[in-house]
Amino acid sequence: MITRISITYGTKQILSKLQARYPDRKLLLLDSSNSGEKLALLDVSGQESVFSSPIHYDIKLHRGTTDWQGFINFIYLDNLSPDDQKVFNSKANHFVTTDPMPTGMRSIYFMKDEKNRSNNIILSTWEQADDFSVWKRDSSFQPFNYFLSAQNNYHEASYHFFKPEEK
Repeated sequence: MITRISITYGTKQILSKLQARYPDRKLLLLDSSNSGEKLALLDVSGQESVFSSPIHYDIKLHRGTTDWQGFINFIYLDNLSPDDQKVFNSKANHFVTTDPMPTGMRSIYFMKDEKNRSNNIILSTWEQADDFSVWKRDSSFQPFNYFLSAQNNYHEASYHFFKPEEK
C-alpha cells in the first residue's frame, strides 16, 4: 500500500511531458473543467516525487481499490481545532473500518497535508460523478457534515481523467 500521494498543477503541455518522461510512474492527468484548462497531475506511485512543485499528502486511512478510474473528488478541511481533529479522526476511522462503502465508491483515502498537519483531505474515487452526489446526501456521509463549513475552510475539487479533444 502506498503511504503518500503527490499532486501538481500546470498546463497540458508541461504535465504531458512529465508523464512521457516517467512512463514507469503512475502519473494520472486529471481535468477539473469541461474545457481542459484546469489540469492536475496526480502521482499515485508512492515513490519520491518527480514534480518540481509538489503538494504531498500522507495517507492515514484507505479502503477500496487502488485501481484509479472514474470520477475523483477531493474534500479539503483546513485547520481543524484539536478537539474537532479528534472527532474527525474517529468518524473517519469508523467509516473506513466499519461502514459499508456507498454504491459506486471505488476507494476512499483520508490524508494529511505533509506541510500543514492540521489540513485534512478526503480523496474518494467513484464509478461516476452522480454516485458521489448521492453519497453527500446519504446518511453514511452525515457524520462529516459538521466539518463542511467555512469555519473549517471547507472546499472541494472534482476531477475526471483528461481526454484530449478528438479532431
